[in-house]
Amino acid sequence: MRTPLDSAALPTVSVSTLVRVGLGLVAIIGLVAIVGALLREPIATFSGSLVADYGLPGLFATLFVTDSVPGLGFQPALFLGFTGGVLPGTLLVLAWGASLCASVFVYSVGRSLRGRPALVALLLRWRIGHWLRDYGARAIAVASVAPVPFGLATFGAGVMGLGLRDLLLGASARGVKIGFTLLAIMAGWGVGA
Repeated sequence: MRTPLDSAALPTVSVSTLVRVGLGLVAIIGLVAIVGALLREPIATFSGSLVADYGLPGLFATLFVTDSVPGLGFQPALFLGFTGGVLPGTLLVLAWGASLCASVFVYSVGRSLRGRPALVALLLRWRIGHWLRDYGARAIAVASVAPVPFGLATFGAGVMGLGLRDLLLGASARGVKIGFTLLAIMAGWGVGA
């Protein structure tokens, strides 16, 4: 029987995943620096007017929608919020809250399809179902910071019948990825000046 402190009970992150995370941060900084150098004024004008016209509720809605779509993520809206003049601390809290809400929404869609044999079989074949079943909240936490489609993990959590508490515990780690991404955007924007 595994105990909470048993190292075998914890999911591991491979070196290749850590390398991908590092390369991803470098890519974000580089891309933002290039965009900042080439298109700083039009982007600042566009994002500034976007924030001025729709405010924080509009940015929250944009973050919610983009983070709900697997493969799209929160990064574009985070970039627009930062270049639109939203303070980093405010933006971090806003993005974290929007991401948690998006997680619950996508989880609810998966939960409405809970136990469907075809979906369960697909999740098990992709090994997502095994991780979710074996590690619960810890698997969600790893998915929330890893370079994988987080929406797929939250959807899978609903399909596999994980509890909402486990989802929220694991998804709360998403703030770490949002924070590092925001720091990378800030660094890239500063380099591109």
